[in-house]
Amino acid sequence: MEQQVTKINRGWMIKMLIYCAAMTGLGIWGLVDGAWIYPKRGRESASYREKEYLEQAQNAGRLLTASVADPAAERRRLSEAERSLRADAEKKSGQTSLDAAADLSRLEWLTALSRINRLDKEHTQFADPVKRLGELQQEWQAKKAPVPLSAYDIPAQWVICAGGLGAGAYILFLISKVSTKRFRYDPASMRLTLPGGVSFEPKDIRELDKRKWDKFFVTVVLKDGRQEKLDLLRHSPLEEWILEMEKKTDSYVPPPPAETPQAAPAEPAGSQV
Repeated sequence: MEQQVTKINRGWMIKMLIYCAAMTGLGIWGLVDGAWIYPKRGRESASYREKEYLEQAQNAGRLLTASVADPAAERRRLSEAERSLRADAEKKSGQTSLDAAADLSRLEWLTALSRINRLDKEHTQFADPVKRLGELQQEWQAKKAPVPLSAYDIPAQWVICAGGLGAGAYILFLISKVSTKRFRYDPASMRLTLPGGVSFEPKDIRELDKRKWDKFFVTVVLKDGRQEKLDLLRHSPLEEWILEMEKKTDSYVPPPPAETPQAAPAEPAGSQV
């Protein structure tokens, strides 16, 4: 009888390909969000906060000096003073309140720029702040204010991208690795040869450790002390071969025969009322 060779389990491979497609899709989703969707929303948020800041600066009489020379340092300064600025802004009147409202708007604008890595002089200097305010007011006249980005929105998308694409690549690698492994079985002698070259027959087996059989693993304990852990799920028909070999081992105990249910004794004729 010709020697038989395992093939990759078709059902397992289909399931893995579905997982691969799902994880790759998740990774692409994170890539699109991290590279395009969230940055676009962040730019719109920064533009809207810029308009709000320039309007507050105009109210406070500071429009012509609205440029920020060192945006990173200014953001740190305003963040540290935020609590006192909010207290001043709540006074509702006076120059102190107007200045505080302008500073708070400046902080929101600089924070929005930091979310999209634009916290630099190139994006915080105004050649003509009056003209710039007019352009922004016209732009946002018919548009709704966007939701600002949080500090973790864009980084989280890159984590999703890396995790999804990484998992998809690993699954493809796993399928490729499993497909290259071959178990060989000689039905005549019941000799099983493993991918690494180890081979044995039923007479060489001391016992089959089936404690992980429900997880499709079995450990073959050989009489010379070696142990071989076999994956029964990914390689077909390895499970059938192991069951055939088990019946020829010295330790095999046949399962007890199923009990045949006994028929109830017939009642004597005429016993029913």
